[in-house]
Amino acid sequence: MITLRPKVDFKVPVEAPCISPDSLAGKSRAEAAKLPVLWGNREKTLGDLFKVSAGKGAPDHVMVEGDVSVIKHIGARMTRGKLTIKGNAGMHLGREMDGGEISVSGNAGDWAGAEMGGGLIHIQGSAGDLAGSAYRGSSAGMKGGAIIVDGNAGNEVGELIKGGNIAVKGDLGSFAGALMSGGLIACFGRIDQRTGAGMTNGTILTLNAPKMLPTFKFTRVYNPKLLRPRLEGLKKGGFPIKKVHIEGLYDRYEGDLANDGKGRIIVWKSGPPKPKKST
Repeated sequence: MITLRPKVDFKVPVEAPCISPDSLAGKSRAEAAKLPVLWGNREKTLGDLFKVSAGKGAPDHVMVEGDVSVIKHIGARMTRGKLTIKGNAGMHLGREMDGGEISVSGNAGDWAGAEMGGGLIHIQGSAGDLAGSAYRGSSAGMKGGAIIVDGNAGNEVGELIKGGNIAVKGDLGSFAGALMSGGLIACFGRIDQRTGAGMTNGTILTLNAPKMLPTFKFTRVYNPKLLRPRLEGLKKGGFPIKKVHIEGLYDRYEGDLANDGKGRIIVWKSGPPKPKKST
């Protein structure tokens, strides 16, 4: 296992995609310390900015101890192993990752999990804007994997996603799931305005009704049985899901009709229907 501890005061942003099991697994302390990073406009090495140590543990486990909120691209294009950050993480965390697991004990900056195709990102604090979204000019955001946020998340979360799961225990900002064509976004707090704007497919699930766009139509009240396994999994992960949420009734809205969409916004309504009394 490689452990990194900051040894300088980061006054300008750092770009360090080498902080990843793909780059660090199997390397000695000296080899890891020589990997290049960009500190502002200066080329540095990982050892210039971090105290690097190699110890016992899984060879594809990387531990970062300290606040690295100004360090961008940590875990970029990661395909395997585990990356643990004991502190806050910077922008573009786990961008385009295809496998492995990233765990952050603090908050994460904007674009966490942008265009990811697989793996798991678990942010125990809050996430910034555009988590799981597409970069500007790209046609697709997240395609697979999962992003779990224990706190709140910002605006445009899940924009243009085609697959995968995003679950937010707290609140979501505006334009959640904008232009999405697949996947699931689940929010257990409150969602701001323009939820699902332009979506063509996929599912947004919430326990608190958002201000619905007029281009979504109410279709029915039902229990989304296909989502039960996901809700049960989130319940095991500590999300505030009760039995009535799994077995209960939801209002279903479909749209965005302005984009000929067949997406679904599913809003918690009540507990399971009471059985009819026999006569």
